[in-house]
Amino acid sequence: MQTATTNGQGGLALPGTRTIINLMIGGAVGLFIWEIWARVLTKAVLGYPLEPAGLIDAIANHQLGLMVPYLVREALHYAVGIIGYPVFYYIVSRYLKNWSFTLDAIVFATFSAGVAYYFLKGMGTTGHLIFWVVVTAFIATRFINKNIRLRDSIAWGTFTWLNALGLMAPIGGLSFYLLGEGGQLSFMSFAGHVIYGAVAAWIFEAREDKASA
Repeated sequence: MQTATTNGQGGLALPGTRTIINLMIGGAVGLFIWEIWARVLTKAVLGYPLEPAGLIDAIANHQLGLMVPYLVREALHYAVGIIGYPVFYYIVSRYLKNWSFTLDAIVFATFSAGVAYYFLKGMGTTGHLIFWVVVTAFIATRFINKNIRLRDSIAWGTFTWLNALGLMAPIGGLSFYLLGEGGQLSFMSFAGHVIYGAVAAWIFEAREDKASA
């Protein structure tokens, strides 16, 4: 069964209905697990939850001076998790050569640069160093991971963390990877995004394989 159709002009292939549904299912399951991690487990560990919808409000307030209503923020958060990230995953995984290695390299380079910056400014802590070692070791597992699907799914998860805290957080007036806030929230976000992205990608690919068999 076809998973995509061409645009008739030799351009990029468009995903078929089945593929779009599978993308959304993967995103929804991943987001469900993320919600438990963010709102329950993170709160139990840090005393407060991860609030990605709050990042949307921070961006709107910092860039435009606007306050986004709670329901609108939550709707955007769910739309990104169920539709936005999965569609972007499809584009990246289908059209970017060596995409998982490229994404891992970008995450490693940007996070290392962020940690190095804080140490050069005399603001680095033991926590920052431990965090960097954990992230570096985690990314390095790609070189011994014989399960290609798991390797690639994890790479996608780390990239969603980069997008949220390496790109969106600074746009919202927060520090790079939230390193300026101590790093504890960033670490929980790292784990949560890896789980979300890996689950979403894994489920999508598994369903696509099953449908094509």
